[in-house]
Amino acid sequence: MKKLLGILMLAAMCPTTIWAQLAPYNDRGVTWGHIHIRAKDRTKETLALMSLGARLGNNLSPNMNVVFPGLLILLLDGDQQPKGGTEGTVVDHIGFRVSDLADTLARVKAANWGLHAKDVPDAKPGQAFLVTPSEVKIELIEDTRLTQPIVFDHAHFMVSQPSLQEMEDYYKTMFGAVGNGDTLSLPGGKLIFTKSDKPTVSPTGYAVDHIGFDIAGSHGGLKAFSDAIDAKGTKWSVRYRKMEFGNARPMDPAGLVIELTHGQDGYANYKHIEPEMLNCEARPSKPPCW
Repeated sequence: MKKLLGILMLAAMCPTTIWAQLAPYNDRGVTWGHIHIRAKDRTKETLALMSLGARLGNNLSPNMNVVFPGLLILLLDGDQQPKGGTEGTVVDHIGFRVSDLADTLARVKAANWGLHAKDVPDAKPGQAFLVTPSEVKIELIEDTRLTQPIVFDHAHFMVSQPSLQEMEDYYKTMFGAVGNGDTLSLPGGKLIFTKSDKPTVSPTGYAVDHIGFDIAGSHGGLKAFSDAIDAKGTKWSVRYRKMEFGNARPMDPAGLVIELTHGQDGYANYKHIEPEMLNCEARPSKPPCW
């Protein structure tokens, strides 16, 4: 009960304006959608992320969810514990830009909801690292030009096999990511690739289980997009299935699952809930409807 009250108190403190939502789609109909966390304790992980600046999203599925500008974070519903944290997996950490780094760190420390500082020897001025209760590593980068306290910036991939070039070509070819070198961009955030001297493993089953992109055009758009990347030769964990948010799960060359969905901006903005999900009784969520 105390944990639930903590979530509600933090939710009440969040702004009522719709500031945390997904970015517009690119010309392929792709935008950053979500990071899916397999939490040790879903309530503690939610509180930690909200103390950083996330807002509680709309209840559309059995997953707990919080939203940042540019990114949705889903927290898995279930009792299966993660195999470990993000370090040592392909998704080493996720990054956010903050308008005032010192204030963010002071606020997180005072809130005391489970985020802790992580010492990284080569951290630069204006940069800090945190770790969540489920051992998700988070990078914070100060950007004083921001007009919001925090926005999603990137996911950082540590790749032992295959080559960085193969990874970069995959995201450009399949999803229309743009950029040169080891940093690519999609609407909402970046993908940063670094060669790892140590073997890294697929994150499936770990604290960050997979990443997700949202696809324009509801069911028809997602089906067409899935067919298009299939023709380009992607490997699959799960092929397209027609579900509430759609579902298709291609795999990148390092074995990272990318969940493709549609309509996920409805978590952040009630005006963007797809018509099939507007009726609360149609949602696969657990709490009783209003």
